[in-house]
Parts: sequence; C-alpha cells; structure tokens
Amino acid sequence: MKIQTSRFGILDVSDETLLNFPSGLVGFPAFRRFVVLDAAEDSDYQWFQSCDDPSLAVVIVDVNLLQPDFRIDVPGEGLAELEMLQSDSILIMAVVTIPSGRPDQATANLRAPLVVNLRTRKGKQMILHESIPLRYPLLQAPAEHTPEHEVVTETASV
Repeated sequence: MKIQTSRFGILDVSDETLLNFPSGLVGFPAFRRFVVLDAAEDSDYQWFQSCDDPSLAVVIVDVNLLQPDFRIDVPGEGLAELEMLQSDSILIMAVVTIPSGRPDQATANLRAPLVVNLRTRKGKQMILHESIPLRYPLLQAPAEHTPEHEVVTETASV
C-alpha cells in the first residue's frame, strides 16, 4: 500500500512491515497503523511513522541499546492485546525527544515504551511505574547508564 507522509513523501509500505497498535498511542488513540523507517544507514535511531496521519512521525530507539537489562512485565490484558505466546519475541522502543537547537539534551521516554510482538506485529504503548525515567538522557557518560531502579516494572494499560 502507498502512504503519504509529510517528511518522506509517498512511501510504498508492505503489509509485512506494518505495526498495528489496536489502542493507538497516548494522545493519539485514533492512529493505529505505523511503520518503522531507518533514519540513516549507520544510525541507532529510527522513525516511527503513522500510516493514518501523514504528519505524525517520531524518532524512536531500541531500549536495549540504552539499557540492555531493561525488561517489563506485560499484564494479562496487554498479553491478550498483543496475542503473545510464550515463544514470541518482543521489541521495546522508546520515543526520543530532541529539544529544538539542543540535540545534546536529547532524551528517551523509558516510562512509556512501545512494545511490539514481532510475530503478530501488534503493539501497545505501556505506561510504567513513576520510578522509570520519563526523560532518560541519551548523551551521558557510560558510567551514568546504570539504572538506580529495578528493571522489572509494573505497568498500567493505555
């Protein structure tokens, strides 16, 4: 299918690359279909482009690149929505915020990650416990990457 985007023009998107978020995202419940686009060949960052709204695209990063031990407990409701089986793999992505004119102060939202079942390609934005960083600094010394909280977290549904 072809989708119109404000940043990338018209894209040809295959059904195999579509991600379906049945509940939408926080603040965007009506937009449910997304595609992940590479930002640059050698970049860890990607674009999370809505297939339902040409202007909705956010920068994302794989949470494992920031905190390799990051895990979440997906509640039963979330498991059902993602159609999770015990053998399924998940991808956990964080939305990146880059302040205008201050890319050195970019942060990732670890408190509300995007969780995707790679088999079903269904996703859900999970809202985690308040102790999880809402603004995790992307540019910091490696010693500062050690989380001060338990990485297994409580969730709430969106």
